Amino acid sequence: MTNNLLATACLLLILTSCGQSQPVVLPEAKCWEPVELAFHAEVKAANPFLVHFDAIVTAPDGRELRVPGFFDGNDVWKARVMPFAPGAWKVVTRSVEATLEGHRFEFSCSERSAPHQHGRLRVDGEHPHHFKFEDGSRHFMLAYECDWLWALDHGDATMPKTKAFLDRIAGHGFNTMIVNTFAYDTGWRTGKTEAEDLGPPPAMPWLGTPEKPDHKRLNLAFWQHYDRMMQSMHDRGLIAHVLCKVYNKRVKWPKRGSDGDELFFRTLIARYSAFPGIVWDFAKEAHNEKDLDYKLARLRYLREADPFRHLVTVHDDDKNYGSGVFDALVDFRTDQQHDQFRAKVLEQRSQKAWPVMNSEFGYEQGAGGPEDRTYAVVQSPEAFAIRAWEVVMAGGYTAYYHTHTAWDVLRTDINPPGYRLFGLLRRFFETTNYWELSPTSNSAGPWMLENPGHEYVLWSGNSAATGLELPKDAEGMKVRWFRPLTGEEMGGGAVPSGTRTLTPPGAWDGTPVVLHLKR
Repeated sequence: MTNNLLATACLLLILTSCGQSQPVVLPEAKCWEPVELAFHAEVKAANPFLVHFDAIVTAPDGRELRVPGFFDGNDVWKARVMPFAPGAWKVVTRSVEATLEGHRFEFSCSERSAPHQHGRLRVDGEHPHHFKFEDGSRHFMLAYECDWLWALDHGDATMPKTKAFLDRIAGHGFNTMIVNTFAYDTGWRTGKTEAEDLGPPPAMPWLGTPEKPDHKRLNLAFWQHYDRMMQSMHDRGLIAHVLCKVYNKRVKWPKRGSDGDELFFRTLIARYSAFPGIVWDFAKEAHNEKDLDYKLARLRYLREADPFRHLVTVHDDDKNYGSGVFDALVDFRTDQQHDQFRAKVLEQRSQKAWPVMNSEFGYEQGAGGPEDRTYAVVQSPEAFAIRAWEVVMAGGYTAYYHTHTAWDVLRTDINPPGYRLFGLLRRFFETTNYWELSPTSNSAGPWMLENPGHEYVLWSGNSAATGLELPKDAEGMKVRWFRPLTGEEMGGGAVPSGTRTLTPPGAWDGTPVVLHLKR
């Protein structure tokens, strides 16, 4: 872990000498950088993991936040705070346990230190189908799913593979990582099938055995490694879309509503809500959880217990999304749809004004072709990228899967063509005012996003010589052609008076092409 989380050792020495009577003054912090508060306390409890304490945090403007704390082994207790405004911050711990009560900390916060830190992710109130950061910066979400990322480099605090992999991912334009909290094994690659097969994983969140986990006692080595993974993503400006649970990866989860269940969700909030780049997702394949009351209770907990109010979503629960029961508890919709990509996003956008993400619509094959795969279903890089364009041209967001990195087989040294193709998609849309564009509902002709009179994006999957039919008000707009599978682009001046169609460059005939018109 980097020095963004303040070192524990010096705090322990300070607290040992000065006790609880006066506050410990910490070094200056930076906005949106996690601050770790740690102290030594001997708690005479049979199970320290079930002992609660909170930190009451007073922000510079006087508002109070209740931050859950946690036990981190060897009589060390911690709370993590995310300062979100410059000024003086004060903290005091609260607990029924006398040795955890009344520890005080103070620190000052200055402006952010890293240009890629923009604060917490929010839904744009003016354009509610899109995202915006706390500082006003925009976020064109381009996600990458890597369910077993937390198992990579386990036991190696330097995390060489993890850091190199994240550098490669971020370098290609991915800005969000979808990752499980824990998963045990897949049904299609059961057991250790190769060196890079991380299921069953090297560690699990609890003590005990996979067959009989002790859900009331945490495996701190697991969580401390997860800390390092989260910090590595934070250092690169990556959003962590955390799938709290997963229902089809052979995990023996705590009983619903049990002490172990409460401990698991509280630990997630306590350890990771201080990171600005967090999205909470109740569960992957959440439709497999049939107890709706339990789902709703966990969603309420994620919303109410998180002092920093990060976005909340649910993966793939169409029935409950459709009935509206999630409307007040979820900030955006996460789906998986394997056909009718555009039609489904259009339908879901019409149901509620919030961002819609198809996070699982395909899987890129390995370098050896369709037979080079982990899972039974794969697509070519080009076919997969075209699906992503179809989702985005409907006003949705996407996530990338590779057959050899999505699940328990994790080959991090690959550099498949899809990395570049998905990066081209993001880079194209970041040259537009995409948040002001809305999809047209036409079923025939090219797909189109429009801000009438100002900007249009038209897609043709086969740029025939007949050309693309233009909107009626396109006259005088600047013309730009883009080839989504190569990145080539070409200017075309302005739309001449009276022109109703435009023909793509001749050499591009028969390939997907995008026409960008802007006033």
